[in-house]
Amino acid sequence: MSQDDLARVDRALLRLRRMWDAPAGIEHEGAVVEGSTLLVCLAVEEALGGGVPEVGVVEVAAALGVTHSTASRLVSRAAAAGMVERRTSPTDPRRAALTATPAGHRLVAAARAFRTGRLAALLAGWPPGDVTALADLMTRFAEAATAPPP
Repeated sequence: MSQDDLARVDRALLRLRRMWDAPAGIEHEGAVVEGSTLLVCLAVEEALGGGVPEVGVVEVAAALGVTHSTASRLVSRAAAAGMVERRTSPTDPRRAALTATPAGHRLVAAARAFRTGRLAALLAGWPPGDVTALADLMTRFAEAATAPPP
């Protein structure tokens, strides 16, 4: 790999970061929802969808890459906004089990539809093979970038 290639990737990532930065608030069903609330809902849905039997603040903290206390505050805000529900864990009464509410599921679905719609528009003129190659390479890059250090 050349220094020129690394510099090109670096510049591209900086440009993309500005494009995909989440706004502080998201308009959803007539209310403004904090961007962090969407991230909490995504973390809960993805963990439960990935086979984790129960999601708590610890799992949200790990998914978001934040401290336990920060995750606890974010979960409290998401619960106050009606996007997640906290219940006492049936396996550990000291722990809260989190689930997305119907409103939280709708928030995640709306955000996902917005993002995939934007991607579809950006990639509309690309040959299908190029889109597949991009998806494969981006997935590989994301896995490497988020893997724990060796």
